[in-house]
Amino acid sequence: MESRLRYLSISHHTAPVARRERFHLSDTQKQKVAHGLQSAFPDLRSLLLLVTCNRTECYFESKQTAAAEVRDYLLQLIVGSVEASDQSDFRLSDRTKDTVLHLLRVSAGLESSVLGDSEIIHQIRKAYHFSLENNLQGSHLERSMQTLFRTHKRVSNETGFRDGTTSTAYKALKLIGDTFGSEASQKKILFVGAGDIVRQLFKYNSKFGYRNIFVTNRTMARAERLARLNKISAWPWEKLLKNDLGEFDVIISAVSHASGLIHKGIGVDKPVLLVDLAVPGNFSPALATNPAVEMHNLDSIASQLKSNRMARNAAAENVEEIIHQEWSAFNEWQEMQPFRSLMAERKKQVFKTLKRIGVAEGHGWSKGEISVLSNRIMRKILKKPETLQNSKNLEKLIAQYASVPAL
Repeated sequence: MESRLRYLSISHHTAPVARRERFHLSDTQKQKVAHGLQSAFPDLRSLLLLVTCNRTECYFESKQTAAAEVRDYLLQLIVGSVEASDQSDFRLSDRTKDTVLHLLRVSAGLESSVLGDSEIIHQIRKAYHFSLENNLQGSHLERSMQTLFRTHKRVSNETGFRDGTTSTAYKALKLIGDTFGSEASQKKILFVGAGDIVRQLFKYNSKFGYRNIFVTNRTMARAERLARLNKISAWPWEKLLKNDLGEFDVIISAVSHASGLIHKGIGVDKPVLLVDLAVPGNFSPALATNPAVEMHNLDSIASQLKSNRMARNAAAENVEEIIHQEWSAFNEWQEMQPFRSLMAERKKQVFKTLKRIGVAEGHGWSKGEISVLSNRIMRKILKKPETLQNSKNLEKLIAQYASVPAL
């Protein structure tokens, strides 16, 4: 049975945030899931775990293990039971072609809540790095990632699909200006977290120039490092845990697995902007009942970012064409796999047979000379591909060319 690349996905397309956030895996949980899957399914050859704010996806290569089996394993592991209502939250496929097409569309941002999301490619790179670190890359996954990165480069160079920001981090910073107008530069801002999104906030702040920024994180060493790199100040995590936050005009939070982290302590005598970029949410929904508070979360930001959708839609057709071209090239590679495998098998046979003939007839060929003659015979075989299917005919052809005196 041939090995296939398969996938399963729970995303904003298939389930609301309250249901999909159960599958938002931390780095420690990813390790646990990866080891568990390898133990439960010995034929699993490769694994890519993609976890973002809006999706959790598992791509894997196997001969027998189906995507539905892996889905049910994850349900049992994470939820504690396998129910039809939970199963229906997942999209899945056991076909390599469908899996690669889905991966290409996800990486291009065509499946994102905001069309053309530019952060997804960085998240995929991070997920693939995890696969490489754990030696979980198979031939199909490796080839699909090569196709993915080539597609990304073409989309960036050949279309206007990346023009105009649809970055969540960029929009979060823009909300400060939208809320406070000319006074925005004077506001005291707190970034909560030290992950990818907070690093993106610092990156995009070069366009806004906010200076009165503080950063905090449960691992203070990471917050202090970000503070040094960006020439700002770290703020004590202990004060955050006490929700002693009255001094801040803006709080942008992106801490994973910290539901309701901030639930009080917001200033009531002045306007305050709260931006929740975490899943599950870091801010208690009750804070929004304060008339002085303006609160935004991932869903509201995604809605606002749709202002760039028309331009993206115009370029999306070109992106689809590029994806189709690269997907077709991958399919051609896949269809040639059995032939390449047979060629590799026959080349080994040619080498072993030549080695045996050399010993039996006293030719005294070196390993290098046998390799040269093997390559010559393989080129002849390619002109008679029917020989590949018949081992006996191949032996005759080898004997014939082995009698050639000059190497």
